[in-house]
Amino acid sequence: MARRTKGDGSLFQRKSGLWVGAVEIPTADGSRRQKQVTSMDRNKAIEKLRKLRRDVEEGYLPVTGATTVARWLDQWLTTIHGREVRPSTRVSYEATIRLYILPAIGDRRLDKLTPEHVRRMHTHAEKTSGRAAQKAHIILQRALDDAIKEGLLRTNVAARVHKPRHRADVREPLTTDQAKHLLRVAITNGDPLASRWAAALLLGARQGELLGLQWDRVDLDHGLIDLTRQLQQVRQAHGCGERHPDGTWPCGMGKPGHDYPSKCPRRRWETPADFELTPLHGSLALTKPKTKAGGRLVPIPEPLWLMLLDHQGKAGLNPHNLVWRHDDGRPISPRLDYTLWQAALAAAELPAAPLHVARHTTASLLAEAGVSEHVRMQILGHVAVAAHRGYVHVDVEQRRQAMASLDTLLELDAATGA
Repeated sequence: MARRTKGDGSLFQRKSGLWVGAVEIPTADGSRRQKQVTSMDRNKAIEKLRKLRRDVEEGYLPVTGATTVARWLDQWLTTIHGREVRPSTRVSYEATIRLYILPAIGDRRLDKLTPEHVRRMHTHAEKTSGRAAQKAHIILQRALDDAIKEGLLRTNVAARVHKPRHRADVREPLTTDQAKHLLRVAITNGDPLASRWAAALLLGARQGELLGLQWDRVDLDHGLIDLTRQLQQVRQAHGCGERHPDGTWPCGMGKPGHDYPSKCPRRRWETPADFELTPLHGSLALTKPKTKAGGRLVPIPEPLWLMLLDHQGKAGLNPHNLVWRHDDGRPISPRLDYTLWQAALAAAELPAAPLHVARHTTASLLAEAGVSEHVRMQILGHVAVAAHRGYVHVDVEQRRQAMASLDTLLELDAATGA
């Protein structure tokens, strides 16, 4: 009889009469791990053992009771998928997993998920919105796809359940009068970010593009702004070793529930290998836009040009050469910027609105001024035109003419900036 090699599996009977079959499972770190099958019937135990051996030979690694949805998503986001996506995408994934997936099915064993569990997750997320349920479904399906590739699952249960439908909310832009009123109030009140709000409304730039704008990319002589960088909050991780059981790290930082990776002297950025960034302060860094269309030259409308000329003389430290910053030179975080935007709206007695409404407002104002669609799309940095409609390249002069039309529409007083 041939001698059984390691991994072939063993079969034995306990005193209780229960037959137990065991196979050693390969692990990445070489540690020993076994999977067992049991039956009171010897023939059934042999059948289960043979199936287990085949699974291991085919690369299917049996899941243990400890492999829950929560544990797999943590591993998936940390070591498999997290480094393949942009920091902002990862932050969105983490929030969706924490708020909508884990509370509903996080404690479920990975290989025991059923369509009913997925629908239960939908129901939980839909208490917030249809979009939340849709995002939870997409992320779960991607994570389970990777579990199949890793040999942990044979099928993707999420793929057998219809993705929730979602109707996007219509974001109403500010009217021309509201935009003018907001800027006038900000200037009258001496809001230090008045030029920031003017740039948002007149350029249609994204939040990160303006928060990361540096003076060496503002050409006041030629009236152009180069939007090829953006400020992002980028996740960091400890680089000092493995976390201790008490929640601390070898560097001495951290406690249960709080990692404080930014304080680790050997911290590292959790980004894709080809991701370019320039650290500024804490977790805030300058990054490149995700598409070629995202980086663009935009002409400066005359009222904004005057406001920037005045703003350039602002006193205070500026080690990063940022256009808008704290007095000590630190970049303004996206969260604080959002809070200050809401304060500006409230000061103008306008209803609360997300900052992205400013981009919608620019698009609406440009359309109202009669600017052609392909010029509008180039100004706003959209890729849909080039990808789907085949419009020709728009040069800077056409964009400049469009911005002049915007000046006329808003009827801003060049002498006062409002």
